[in-house]
Amino acid sequence: MRITTRYFATLRELRGCASEGVDLPPGTTAKEAFTLLFPGLALTVAYAVQQATVPGDTVLHEGDELAFLPPLGGG
Repeated sequence: MRITTRYFATLRELRGCASEGVDLPPGTTAKEAFTLLFPGLALTVAYAVQQATVPGDTVLHEGDELAFLPPLGGG
């Protein structure tokens, strides 16, 4: 299945783009997509599908937009 991914902050730098289309196996969850796209990266992120925050076990569907939201820093 094909989805659009969006990246922010450090994740955008690691992927070298703000968004891209990716092909994933049917039934992939948001968390599994993160693991496939960022293997070995130990970072806790939030997930948003169609601009709504969702848990990591949310199953993705053809045409979804998935955003990975890394923790924000500052002070």
